[in-house]
Amino acid sequence: MEAVAASGDFAVLLRRLRESRSLTQEELAERAGLTAKAIGALERGERRRPYPHTVRSLADGLALDDDDRAAFVAAVPSRDATPRVGSTPPAAPSWSSAASPSATRVTEADAGGTASPVPLSAPGGSRYAPAGPMTPLIGRDGELAGLLALVSSGTRRIVTITGPGGVGKTRLAMEVLHLAAPDFPGGAQGVDLSAVREPTLVVPRIAAALGLPDAVGVEPLDALVPHLVGLRVLLVLDNLEQLTKAAPVLAGLVARCPDLVVVATSRAPLRVRAEHEFVLGPLTTPAADDVDAVASSPAVALLLDRAAAAGSPTVVTDADAPALAAIVRRLDGLPLAVELAAPGLRLLSPWALLARLEQPGPGAGLRDLPERHRTMAAVLEWSMDLLEPEETALFERLAVFSGGFSLDSIEAVTAEGADVLPALGALVDQSLVLRVPSPDQQPRFRLLEPVRQFAMQRLHASGPATATADRHAAHFHARATASAALLEGPDLVAVLDRLDADHANLRSAYLRLLELDRDGDAAELAGSIWLYLALRGHAREGLAWLERIGPGASDVARCRALTGRLGLQLLAGDNVSMLRDAGVAVTLAGRVAEPAVTCETLTLAGQAAVFAGALDDADELLTRALSQAEAGGRRWVAVHTRLAQCQLALVANDLATAGLILPEAVRAAREVGNAFALATALNVHATLTELLGDEPATATLLGEAVALSLAARMSWTLGYALPALASLAQRVGDPVSAAWLFGAGASISAADAVDPTFPVSRALSDRGLDATRAALGDLKFTREWDAGRAASDTEIQARAAVVTTRAGGGRSV
Repeated sequence: MEAVAASGDFAVLLRRLRESRSLTQEELAERAGLTAKAIGALERGERRRPYPHTVRSLADGLALDDDDRAAFVAAVPSRDATPRVGSTPPAAPSWSSAASPSATRVTEADAGGTASPVPLSAPGGSRYAPAGPMTPLIGRDGELAGLLALVSSGTRRIVTITGPGGVGKTRLAMEVLHLAAPDFPGGAQGVDLSAVREPTLVVPRIAAALGLPDAVGVEPLDALVPHLVGLRVLLVLDNLEQLTKAAPVLAGLVARCPDLVVVATSRAPLRVRAEHEFVLGPLTTPAADDVDAVASSPAVALLLDRAAAAGSPTVVTDADAPALAAIVRRLDGLPLAVELAAPGLRLLSPWALLARLEQPGPGAGLRDLPERHRTMAAVLEWSMDLLEPEETALFERLAVFSGGFSLDSIEAVTAEGADVLPALGALVDQSLVLRVPSPDQQPRFRLLEPVRQFAMQRLHASGPATATADRHAAHFHARATASAALLEGPDLVAVLDRLDADHANLRSAYLRLLELDRDGDAAELAGSIWLYLALRGHAREGLAWLERIGPGASDVARCRALTGRLGLQLLAGDNVSMLRDAGVAVTLAGRVAEPAVTCETLTLAGQAAVFAGALDDADELLTRALSQAEAGGRRWVAVHTRLAQCQLALVANDLATAGLILPEAVRAAREVGNAFALATALNVHATLTELLGDEPATATLLGEAVALSLAARMSWTLGYALPALASLAQRVGDPVSAAWLFGAGASISAADAVDPTFPVSRALSDRGLDATRAALGDLKFTREWDAGRAASDTEIQARAAVVTTRAGGGRSV
């Protein structure tokens, strides 16, 4: 400032101060109580000696401190000063007020020659090249390469980087500006539009950033175009979301300047034909908690980089890897949220930081970030300013959802009879709500977790939090109870997938029902979906839910809950608890006059007796169960009751009875069309054929059971089929595949709490395991076992096909 002041060039200093504060002439005029025309005349040097009160008003409008104010006053020319000749307009800030040369354009016609384009140039004639970013770009190699390809293609004239606030749009655009600049001989310029609120000011702001004079007596677009026509120029326009009404003007600009490429950042697309939208998502979080997976995660890499920059170098260790993974997952991989959390590692261990994430984060935001980026709340409040009241109200109510949510759930929980699509569309456009893959035809969405927390705070502040949470609980209670019958039919996989997608919402609804002391509804919810919890690896969580049911539930609701407990205990191999709870369940079932409910309870109680060796009790319970299943119209339960009777015959070594029942049970399962019932029937039938020594039949049955289980992602039936298939591999002379399949089965058992404890199956698989270990020796056995534990579904299916073919499978059974 001192050098400029000493020169007496008040026009240069005024313009520099205005542009360093990202103000247009109109905005400064409003702040200073002057006219934009007066500001323009001062900056052009047409008025060289403003009155003292004008200088004071300008200083107030620019918010100058004492030192800058003194220098500003000193720059006003004295009465005997003479104008400088050939003075050049000052530098325009390149990005967020960063100091960089201004870009100006002249043509030979300006000097009296034939008009031809001359590159936008800095003082001294050098082409403008933006300074490199100050921090490394982490985890965006693929996105950066894609954007550079779009920008250099020449066919994408407007590329809009969209995404939620804090996802890193500006940082990625800066990298594009820096790396692509050499490909644009006409110049490359970044323009920060965050302070602009009027769409009509976008073009003047672009002109100012390029160092061009204000348009006088002509439309700003008409004044800008001649300076860009014929030049290959890159413009990066940052923060356009509040200025989307300027989109037609930008489309007109690129239409009239064929070699101009615009890269924009915005939370909402511009919706013009020349636009190519580039959606930027959060950084990838670790898929697992082991050191390798955590260390290779881009989100964790950013966390560690920013922690190191804050003076706390952190490495990924076995002890801290799960905590680091949980931190970035909790923040949904959102770069700004990760950056704001990272300084906390100066004071806290990863585990302690994770525990505090529900509270205000330790430390303040970085001081060199714009105010709107120093906290996640500031980022999101910026978005709130762009919404209509009905859009804000919907955004707040969406906070009650955990994880994703479907359109029908939004309508049921938040709509109150209104059409949610317009407001939802606006939220999606502003990247506050993200579209995500759906397991069915219902469109599905989600809020990033930091966004959801912000929305929840606003929901509590605005009032309807309790009522919205109650509607959410009622909706997902209804969805769970309606799913019970569907889980027994041919659409099992689709229902499992939908429940998987809504798992977090079901959990939230269950907990809300407990808070409201609605024990019966909570029992119904958990009991209705116990099969889903069992098949998709949530048995431990399901048991924890069912243990919390209070005394207020009705006998019918308690019977449903106890049925779920018995089913999950059967899966987990907890035979002791199952036998104990079976006694309570049978007594309770005696008081419930609903055979459609009690038949399932009695079937599972009968299986508990089979597994415990109480065969007489089992026979009596299963006979009652079959009668009630037929009376209640529960075909699915009837199939499983018949299979339990087959298991009873196998435990009693009555292979003849089992042989009579099993073919009929398999046929009935096929007629029901339920994948779980059929896979279970195939597994039980395979146990019989194994005992009979029929290897081809065993191979055929197990091959189909494995295929069904993998396709439907049913860990329960897979946990029985794989050890049986491994034993088969050993018996047909393939101990390597046997060890591998035993390892794959063990991985499923460990991950999903599946413990196949049917006594006959367990004895056969233990025999095969011992024989396999003896055939290979400990070292080779362990190597193959470990390889099987790490296998993918595709690899399991391929290995199963090898074994079944070798065993002669494929014939009709």
